[in-house]
Amino acid sequence: MAEYEVYAMGITMAIEHQVKKLKVFNNSALVIYKLHGEWETRDAKLIPYHDHVMEMSEHFDKITFHYVPRDENQFADTLAILSSMLLEMTIQVRQQAKMVHCQQLDRDDAEADGKPWYHDIKGYLEKGAYPLKATKNDKRMLRRLAIGFFLSSATLYKRNANWALLHCVDKQEAKEIMEEIHEGTFGTHTNGHSLARKILKAGYYWTKMESDCCQHVKRCMKCQVYANNIHVAPSDLHNLTSPWSFAMWGLDMIGPIEPKASNGHRFILVAIDYFTKWVEVASYASVTKSVVVKFIKRDIIY
Repeated sequence: MAEYEVYAMGITMAIEHQVKKLKVFNNSALVIYKLHGEWETRDAKLIPYHDHVMEMSEHFDKITFHYVPRDENQFADTLAILSSMLLEMTIQVRQQAKMVHCQQLDRDDAEADGKPWYHDIKGYLEKGAYPLKATKNDKRMLRRLAIGFFLSSATLYKRNANWALLHCVDKQEAKEIMEEIHEGTFGTHTNGHSLARKILKAGYYWTKMESDCCQHVKRCMKCQVYANNIHVAPSDLHNLTSPWSFAMWGLDMIGPIEPKASNGHRFILVAIDYFTKWVEVASYASVTKSVVVKFIKRDIIY
């Protein structure tokens, strides 16, 4: 995801500067080949990032993506050398309401153009037509998805594992079904996963069924008011070795070290604070009781 975020921010800056021709270099072969279309993006979490980058790429007259191995990335080496030569560098921070990927993920891509999520599948089963600007991989994926659907007249059905037909519904119909079933038609209020199973038993289907049901239950006022109080901590609890700074120290000795240093020192005393991870180090020719006491007083206490 971080690679796609870097692409999105860099392309956004190029668009703001009205760049028309852009060359993009990166040392990640995985992302470069996916943007070329040679490899297919199958991870559901990465698909929105990939689509967002490709959508922004349409603002340029010409944009090319080049894979550069890490050892041959002369641009990065040059920038690193130039940045180390600056005595004082001013960093301008620009705040955005949301990150680039959040702006993309908040959109309902399934019906962003006013069409239901099954529009392309239905069009393929009905007329054998593909979406506009569909790539070879997109067409192959659409044919694979269409195998699990059945078209009867103008109604699309989804075949489940038992070959039962589930009626495919759009966003508005799904909202009405969730409200009807959750309000008590099929029993009392339940959690999101149970609600999704009830909808499947009722014979309805849409792609984001389980996540939509969980969100619907979270927004249900009665579920929030009358639900049992959750006393479990929201995150895992961890034992604290030290309750506050400098309350507990660890002391260790390293040595003897061969060959010894030019000043004759052969031992190293190390002290670390368990809370802040602050480290104190000192070297000695020999470690005795008086040396340890001196180290604690000088480097830790005072």
